[in-house]
Amino acid sequence: MSDMQSRFIEFLRNYKDEQGNPIYLSKIRQLSLNEETSIAVDFQDLSAYDIGFIDDADKHPYDFIEQAKNALIDILRVEDPDYLSDFEDPYSIFKVRIINYSEYVPLRAIRSRHIGKLIKISGIMMRASEVKPLLRVGAFRCKACKTLIYVNQEDGQYTVPESCTNQDCSYYGKRPPVRLDPLESVFEDWQKVRIQESPEELPPGQMPRSIDVTFRGDIVDISRPGDMVKITGILQTTPDFSRRGAKLATFNIYIEANGVEVSEKEYEQLEISEEDENKIKELAADPYVHERIFASIAPSIQGHEIIKESIALLLFGGVEKTLPDGTRLRGRSNILMVGDPGTGKSQILKFVADLASRGLYTSGKGTTAAGLTAAVVHDTDTGAMTLEAGALVLADQGIACIDEFDKMDPNDRTAIHEAMEQHTVSIAKAGIVATLNARTSILAAANPALGRYESSLSVQDNIKLPFTILSRFDLIWILVDTVEATKDRELAQFILQMHQRKDPHEQDTTSIIPPDFLKKYIGYANRYVIPQLTAEAAEEIENFYVELRKTAEGGDAPIPITARQLESLVRLAEARARMALRSKVIKEDARAAIRLMEESLRMVALDKITGKIDIDQVVSKMSAYQRSTSDKILMALRSFEDEGISVVNEDLLIQRVVELGESREVVASVIAKLESEGILYRPQDGKIKRA
Repeated sequence: MSDMQSRFIEFLRNYKDEQGNPIYLSKIRQLSLNEETSIAVDFQDLSAYDIGFIDDADKHPYDFIEQAKNALIDILRVEDPDYLSDFEDPYSIFKVRIINYSEYVPLRAIRSRHIGKLIKISGIMMRASEVKPLLRVGAFRCKACKTLIYVNQEDGQYTVPESCTNQDCSYYGKRPPVRLDPLESVFEDWQKVRIQESPEELPPGQMPRSIDVTFRGDIVDISRPGDMVKITGILQTTPDFSRRGAKLATFNIYIEANGVEVSEKEYEQLEISEEDENKIKELAADPYVHERIFASIAPSIQGHEIIKESIALLLFGGVEKTLPDGTRLRGRSNILMVGDPGTGKSQILKFVADLASRGLYTSGKGTTAAGLTAAVVHDTDTGAMTLEAGALVLADQGIACIDEFDKMDPNDRTAIHEAMEQHTVSIAKAGIVATLNARTSILAAANPALGRYESSLSVQDNIKLPFTILSRFDLIWILVDTVEATKDRELAQFILQMHQRKDPHEQDTTSIIPPDFLKKYIGYANRYVIPQLTAEAAEEIENFYVELRKTAEGGDAPIPITARQLESLVRLAEARARMALRSKVIKEDARAAIRLMEESLRMVALDKITGKIDIDQVVSKMSAYQRSTSDKILMALRSFEDEGISVVNEDLLIQRVVELGESREVVASVIAKLESEGILYRPQDGKIKRA
């Protein structure tokens, strides 16, 4: 027994936690109960127990991993010999998985000096191959004498025996005709994945780097595309080949993984120290914590306070719930900003993408459906089709900021319908049918259809986006660049002070929270705070919903709000409670959510003709009032047809509808809308006919 192996045995038997419990010995004893074949060992525990392990892992990585495995099997021989005897070759099955290794190497810092070394990398899993059996020991049967010949397969290369081992065989000393006997051979599960740099490690303006990683044994399939992973393994090389198949002097690199950690949540990546935790609790106790956080969202943008408030709630998010029947209710909100050029939409998006732990920024023109959801790609090495995660899957448990939302190709934009409501991405391409998680908040910015927002036109004419998408946004904000001398002077002074390198918030420095600390605060709140809706808050939301719906009683009245907005209110109220690290959603949270919803509805769903809120302004082609007018127009046309007139004079038609109680301007605008939709057409000037 080597010295390193005996030190490993001592560590696995004697290392205890703060309560004096033997951590790894109890894990070894439970292997048979869980039918597992490996244990994960934290390298920090190893180095704390015996500092010599650091040198061993650095200088002799293969021997280090081998001796750790031998030590595990030696302990199993004593602790659980029955379980060990279930395996013919335990040395090829049992493993010690090293996690939390001390030498972390960013993907773009991997160099030739790391070849053959044990390193730790982290990133997002972009794609994963299917799990294949890898031949470790081939059992070949000689066709001449039926003798079994065992050959170890090195470096994943298929190797046949050079000679028959039977001295009486005619092929003794020369290559025999053989066939592989799968039942007698030893196989191991194998999978290849690609890991890409995480967005927070990516330098501005750089292409993300990626590296291939091979998994063997029980770590295959424990993670899937879109997951954040930390991998400890040995950097290996394979030679490059020219187009003609000749070996080149350059090499490709990959990592043979030993240990894998999957970060289930976006905020597990954040390191929060004890000092940070004390500061977080101190900030949460501040009675003005909400106002301070709102002021810290994109402080370099003047104004837009209500929009910043809603974005702060988006960053904290509500609580995702799974009902007994398996239905999932999303906890994350979606927000759309539609506004004039120069109102700071893109700047806000960039700020949020940097602040969110898994924030991704993408622009409409350069975005495709496959880039947003998932692409099916051809793996050149294995020849198989594999899935490659897109932006929404990579931003799982984070925020996807989509700029120039109106410039996206309509076919590509429909790809995000499912992600916005169900928080999944379903793929059925090239024989691959899969569903990936996309629990993502979407913050989108769009320009009005005519360049500037025309207040004289309806919301539908300004926001030329499909109603199916609009209805999935919890809040829609309209940013209008209005001329107002006082505000214009304030904005000019604010921008000029920034250009003079002065802080426009000098008088108010205590209220602004630095982005790094705010990121930790959001992470802490999401990790530890799960607010519950109290009866008082629920009653407040219920009363608002019912009172607003009451205004629609009586048939033709516009519907002001639907159940979708009701769920949005709950999410916003939960996010506000989480912001103050409260475990209960109180009445004030519900009122703040209602105030935001009322403001948003007033912007986008207020029918100027009736003065009432009409959700049909957002979720359908016509407002309830316009639909009522269109019914009267079609009814008037039918009455003309009954009189034998199929082509009607436009003025005559308008006059008949005006007699039914409608204004001339509204009738003319609704006729134009019905004409644009192909319901009516003009066979000649001044004449109207039903299509």
